[in-house]
Amino acid sequence: MADVDYGFFLSGGVDSAVVSNVLLPLYKEAKEAMGDFTPIPTFTVGMENSPDVMAAKAVVEDLGGEKNIKHTIRHFTPDEVFDKIPQIIYHMETYEAELIRSSIPNWFLAEAAAKEVKMVLTGEGADEIFAGYLYFQDAETPTQLQNELRRIYGMLGNINLHRTDRMTMAHGLEARVPFLDTEFTKLIMSVDPKKKMVDAEAVKSNSRGREKTMLRELYEGPNVHGDSIPRPVLWRAKAMQCEGVGEDWVSILQRQVSSLVTDEEMEGAAEKFPNNTPQTKEEYYYRRVFDENFAGMDHVVTPWEGGGRAMGAEWKSDMYTREGLKNVDLLTHSLQKKTVLSATPDVHKMSSRSLSKPLFSRLGFSKNELRGSSKTTTFVSSAGKN
Repeated sequence: MADVDYGFFLSGGVDSAVVSNVLLPLYKEAKEAMGDFTPIPTFTVGMENSPDVMAAKAVVEDLGGEKNIKHTIRHFTPDEVFDKIPQIIYHMETYEAELIRSSIPNWFLAEAAAKEVKMVLTGEGADEIFAGYLYFQDAETPTQLQNELRRIYGMLGNINLHRTDRMTMAHGLEARVPFLDTEFTKLIMSVDPKKKMVDAEAVKSNSRGREKTMLRELYEGPNVHGDSIPRPVLWRAKAMQCEGVGEDWVSILQRQVSSLVTDEEMEGAAEKFPNNTPQTKEEYYYRRVFDENFAGMDHVVTPWEGGGRAMGAEWKSDMYTREGLKNVDLLTHSLQKKTVLSATPDVHKMSSRSLSKPLFSRLGFSKNELRGSSKTTTFVSSAGKN
């Protein structure tokens, strides 16, 4: 897959777990064919006992532990972060608050990986084609859901992939995104969007019908080497990177940077920044740092409409505000040292389906059933122009 040493970003979420579950056996076979039996490098970032860190540890154990994997966890503390924010904004060339929140842990993750490899594989992009974000539970119709997927897919270059590229290349590291293979994207975006609808009750009970159920069900069974994704990881709630690294991380960050902006500055925000005016002290701080580096270039940035990903959807969702996820308790899972909802018996049932079967049959329907309306199949060509 590459002529340089490479590894895997392992967030402990279902997306990176799927990438690792499928590709790590291939990596191992290729290395051993050349007489190389060194463990495969994986990288995780987060605060102690965070959702991502604890879930990633479980994935590593299920893939053979230290015998097969050299797992690097970059723990960080809030105190070491704040001095890095101006440098991160400089490399990101943005003042988009939601994006900067996730860029911060991504910086530390890339920094750690670059010390060992030149390229990494990530799980980016799955949420944009499988309807993976929690606010999709409020979509009222399949058409709304499909339109929203088209919208956020079209923003990938300004948001997720912008972050992934800038934070890795700032450290001389290349990131690749298997989920965004063009043929795979065409396939998944041609699926009837009814199959991606999210049941709000299933999100609460951690059961089938929650976000990305279609993807999760594909990987319930073991891979070709008999390794399975741990159930608490396979069915854990979607967490944006700024959320998964620690449930209280975003609030800590916001309190700190907001303390650096006065009430008087906020009162004059519209006059100082008439374009995309900051609405919170956190946003004002990021905008001020951006302006110090890129004065007069504020029009180049494409922020989320309404101040966050969820606010631009066709439906109203109360799950997010422009300051982030309201109920961070949804992110906590059973692998952490906390009491949380366990997966329902329905989720605990293991499928006998293996990855050796064709993707169509593992989805449970034929090629013809995968094909949606003409509006659905035009997704890639229209989004790809952005």
